[in-house]
Amino acid sequence: MSNPFDDLKADDGEPVESEDKTNSKTEPESGSEPEQSDDEPSAEESATESTDGESGTNSAADRDEADDRSETPLTPAEVGPAFEYSEVQQKPFYARTETVNEFENQIRTTIVPTLAGAEILDEETREIHDAVLRLANENPERVAELVLEERRQAGNQ
Repeated sequence: MSNPFDDLKADDGEPVESEDKTNSKTEPESGSEPEQSDDEPSAEESATESTDGESGTNSAADRDEADDRSETPLTPAEVGPAFEYSEVQQKPFYARTETVNEFENQIRTTIVPTLAGAEILDEETREIHDAVLRLANENPERVAELVLEERRQAGNQ
């Protein structure tokens, strides 16, 4: 999609044009790897060729190390984002400026440092927003309580 908010049109009842119709050229996604021609060996192939040429005794040890690495589960830092951008449906988010500012401050001062402590340095905003909504889904009664509290406070002013 050329506009990141195109998927919002579907909620308004407007038809959303597919990417094929709007873009005659397909651009590679930012997360995809660049295409290589058959003439250019990949970095992995180059490394394999240079290792094979050095000595045959190291190849058995290399295979053992590779087997050990494939058996150990990946850490959250190694996995990368939990889901791709293509899985996201953007929705407008309506909140007061002070609430948004406080939330963004919490992201900077608490959430991101906590993730960094777990060696996650490539956090995505979509992951944080998804976690917030999942938290609200787990505690809908608390969400209702917060709305009621705000209404009561507004009524007392």
